[in-house]
Amino acid sequence: MNHNLTLKVCIAIPTINEENNLKVLIPDLRNLFPNAYIVIIDDGSTDETYSYITQLMRTDPNLLGIYRNERLGIGSAHLFAMDFAITKNFGILITMDGDLTHSAKDAYKLLDAIQDNDIVIGSRYLQPKSIEGWSWLRIALTHGGHLITKLFFGSNIDMSSGLRAYRVSQIPFKSIQMNCSENYEFFFTSILVFIKHKLKIAQVGVLLGSRGSGKSKMDLGLMFRGIVKLFEFGLRLKRVKI
Repeated sequence: MNHNLTLKVCIAIPTINEENNLKVLIPDLRNLFPNAYIVIIDDGSTDETYSYITQLMRTDPNLLGIYRNERLGIGSAHLFAMDFAITKNFGILITMDGDLTHSAKDAYKLLDAIQDNDIVIGSRYLQPKSIEGWSWLRIALTHGGHLITKLFFGSNIDMSSGLRAYRVSQIPFKSIQMNCSENYEFFFTSILVFIKHKLKIAQVGVLLGSRGSGKSKMDLGLMFRGIVKLFEFGLRLKRVKI
């Protein structure tokens, strides 16, 4: 791909116990994004994740590890990433998971679409067999949740995707901060805020693999809570302050 972007790129990766996965992901990212600034937001890992990040920082001046002593929430990590990108005057912010479900190759694909859009979502629903290797329960839940959001909001956006690219100057951060939770429902409600702001949103089809090593931090309770909060937020959308 030939990218004509001159804007500085920041890649933000929330982590909890992802040492072995980062040992694959970070080199892959560096091959495709040699000049990008990588920020790893770690929520109290109990393995050697942060030791590995510290080791990387000694040799990579464009990599920063942020260690938070406890699990503050995936939404909180994404809010931190937005604030960091805005404060440091980055042009493009890419967010992605650190468990290898999101690949460096798919993150790179977002750069093409962001040239003509404000936000680009990596969607698992635009190409066949995009979530092979997942359990039948997780497949049923993710497709069911997507169907519900399509019916309720009339939108085909993959609202729960954390693989995103933002044109930083267009992020309505105060509105996001005011209206979006620090937990899993951040993904859903932030999309509604972007729609409310009439931002130009595009989607790119991606393949979501099964996670690498370690155990998923997502559970049924968090997923169900996210969907409930989405509907609550959607019902009061007309009163959202922007």
